[in-house]
Amino acid sequence: MTRRRPRVVLVHYTAPSILGGVEQVMGAHATALREAGADVTIVAGRGRAPRGVRMTRIPEVDSRNERVLRDFRSLAQGERTKAHDALVERLVRKLRPIVAKADRVVVHNVLTMHKDLALTEALVRLARDRPGVVIAWTHDLAWSDPQYANERHPGDPWGLIARAHPGIRYVAVSDERADQLAALAGLRREGVAVVPNGVDIAAALGLSSAGARIAERLALYRADPLLVLPARVTRRKRIEAAIAATAALRGRGHAAMLVVTGPPGPHNPANAGYLAELSALAKQVEGVHIFHELGLRAPYRVIADMYALADALVLPSQSEGFGIPLLEAALHRLPVVCSDLATLRALAGDAATYVPPDASGEVIADAIERSLDQPGPRFRARVRAMAWSRVLKERVVPLVLEGTA
Repeated sequence: MTRRRPRVVLVHYTAPSILGGVEQVMGAHATALREAGADVTIVAGRGRAPRGVRMTRIPEVDSRNERVLRDFRSLAQGERTKAHDALVERLVRKLRPIVAKADRVVVHNVLTMHKDLALTEALVRLARDRPGVVIAWTHDLAWSDPQYANERHPGDPWGLIARAHPGIRYVAVSDERADQLAALAGLRREGVAVVPNGVDIAAALGLSSAGARIAERLALYRADPLLVLPARVTRRKRIEAAIAATAALRGRGHAAMLVVTGPPGPHNPANAGYLAELSALAKQVEGVHIFHELGLRAPYRVIADMYALADALVLPSQSEGFGIPLLEAALHRLPVVCSDLATLRALAGDAATYVPPDASGEVIADAIERSLDQPGPRFRARVRAMAWSRVLKERVVPLVLEGTA
């Protein structure tokens, strides 16, 4: 028997093709829910849905619709008119069949903002008939924002965005918003789920499509820290020491990962044996990725992607003739942990963290921790935990689809 796909409806004034933060977030949610197997529909007054997502346009859902704007101006002056009541009824008629068929209705901002209070009122009424189906996804709170003070008035419909409604679940995009919502609406703080927005790391860093695929395949966004060793596989690079450092960091509770981007050096037949040794070591340490062993080609564009993603360059070489990776790391503003060699000191000066050329994995791990114990690297690690791929898979999709099967 074929299992029915859960029907998810996302509601906002405008659809994701319209430039805006909430629209961008809703678009990411819609795509992830579709990829998770849901039948997703966006209800908005204007704009287009992402590919594979249904779009239902209702003009009166748009905050810039002429009827809505007239109603907004009256309400801003404290006047609830017959036209407002008629607009509410019109929206209820149009939305009722959509809400009735939905397993989940996620309303972005409409239940806490005053840009279309007729829509707010219609959704509150419809939610009473479907308790537990509607989620109020809260980005902003008009009632807590001083700039809207002159547009707020006692009673309804203004009060609809200042209190919680039975049968509606509340989600906020940050702890601060959750605190504000709980205090305003009389909710228990622990009853407001916090699901942060995410960032498209590949787009923000300008990763190539190949680099982005590798990052997803190897789950590099889960690394903390992510170490890059962009060198050919040859014994003088002491790659085994970098693997040992990764193991030491993981033993200390870090989700460390190491990417070794180069193939075996082409001029020494012994490098094949060294690669085999490293491969055996890598199998014993979670998070160590030797590209050549994985069948991954790393042209310079992909190596640049790894620099962009990484938290630190690790170069525990026994000897170096020059040290080009240090220059590349500097251009990427990447902390450097490397062997204390005259050639490398001549390049990096006091900008690197040095270890003895025969340093153990524990010593290198100590140096990595010191180099990353700064506000910038710590913040960067937190940002990577907010990669859209992680936020959507770990937070958004489970919360929205919970109980829809």
